Amino acid sequence: MPPNTATMRAAKASRFDLRAVAACSAATLLAGVVYLNALHNPFVYDDYHTVVANTSLQRVANIRAIVLHDVTRPIVNLSYAIDHALWGATPPGFHVTNVLLHMLNVVLLYRLARRLAEDRHADLVACAAAMLFAVHPMMTEAVGYISGRSEVLCATWFLAGLLCGRRWVRGDGAAWAMLTVGFWLAALATKETAAMFPFVLFACDRLTCSAKASAERSRERAADNRRRFLTIHLPLMATAVIAGVVRLAVLRFEYPGQVSVHPSYVLIDLDVVRRYVWLLLHPAGQALFHEVAAVRSLWEPRALFAVGSTGLMMATAWRLRRVEPVASFGIVWFLLLLVPAAALNVLDQGEPMAEHRVYLASGGFFLAVGAGIGRLGVWLARARTRTRWLGGAVFALGLLSFSVETVIRNAVWADPVILWRESVDLAPNHPRPRLLLGEALQDAGRREEAVEQYKLAVRLRPTEVTGYLKLGACLTEMGRFDQARQYLLQAIALDPHNVSARRTLGLLEAIGRAK
Repeated sequence: MPPNTATMRAAKASRFDLRAVAACSAATLLAGVVYLNALHNPFVYDDYHTVVANTSLQRVANIRAIVLHDVTRPIVNLSYAIDHALWGATPPGFHVTNVLLHMLNVVLLYRLARRLAEDRHADLVACAAAMLFAVHPMMTEAVGYISGRSEVLCATWFLAGLLCGRRWVRGDGAAWAMLTVGFWLAALATKETAAMFPFVLFACDRLTCSAKASAERSRERAADNRRRFLTIHLPLMATAVIAGVVRLAVLRFEYPGQVSVHPSYVLIDLDVVRRYVWLLLHPAGQALFHEVAAVRSLWEPRALFAVGSTGLMMATAWRLRRVEPVASFGIVWFLLLLVPAAALNVLDQGEPMAEHRVYLASGGFFLAVGAGIGRLGVWLARARTRTRWLGGAVFALGLLSFSVETVIRNAVWADPVILWRESVDLAPNHPRPRLLLGEALQDAGRREEAVEQYKLAVRLRPTEVTGYLKLGACLTEMGRFDQARQYLLQAIALDPHNVSARRTLGLLEAIGRAK
């Protein structure tokens, strides 16, 4: 090869590397800029349990207390303890850590997307996926919410594990195997969703690594696939299944008599998947609480649409596995990462829908979208200059729109009253957001408004004890003891063994005797 040709190729490769660094840096910077107005947001909702009232954070050296406080997510609790030691008990430091982790995840997703694409449009695929992930408003509940740390930190370990796992399955050495397993264990100790890592790694291997092998080596490829499945994927997946069974047993122990299987809830899960996809495509109607109505029959229009849309995604992934394997893998990744939350819903544990659960799953979604944009880039490369500029302008406007929405979402999170009123407006006939709006109003000193919300919650669900308890406590603070007593007696009538109601009623009686 003539020296000048080698020099030209080296210069071209260097330009591509510089372009990749610039694109990755731009995406990472965007991820930080759009969350600047979230850094001074207050503690809200679960933050009072995970951080404010968490006594295990007082000494970062007390590892035993940190682990025992949250045995299933000790790494998250350790990260809170480190924040507490560095920044104190105020929100900004905790927010800074969340945002820095999100920026790191943008880098990791960019690297993964670029390595998966491995063609001349890899930079475009990676840039599109990383930038969308960086600024999309659906990420705000994980990044801008301190208690969303488990999602963001789990994604860090998970993405790092995938990057190392690709090297492992390609046979690059035992060190990559140890790193992969180590990152997976760290992700598991951060959030249970990481149990899906072996299945995502298997899909990555089959849909992207194997797809790049040449067609004439199909027999060798099949033998190599079997070897990797038996020596790598099967042991990892078996371990994940065993861990899942153990976690289910622990769940039954933690909540005796409260864990039961509801197969009909699968239809709700499929409807929730459809709603997540719509929010990712059109992020309007976001809220901290989403009401999900029961689906009573497969033949309901909502159920049919949910089943059809999920089936369409699966069929699309299957169809694209040869022509666009990165997009196929992205769809499979997205669906797999929603399985743990769906399983908990089938067991009737927790809310069926929460935006922060989409954080790690959305990495696959944006990877698929990035692959689609890369394919569009192939067509635009042959189009006229004006058309290419138009395509770039449309993408830039989309990013700008998402960025503005994210900044607006951060502003909503700055005021707990506004945050919960938003949920009430979207679910006016559900008692839970009204109870939580009442709490926010009560904390803000707006007790009359809080009482009104509590009363509406009681009216919506008169058999629920919580509304009566909150009414009794709020009226006690206001000095309206007779009214408070009436609601506390109603709470005791519903739940004769309720300790909180009896304690508050005892306090009222002591006040009455003192008078």
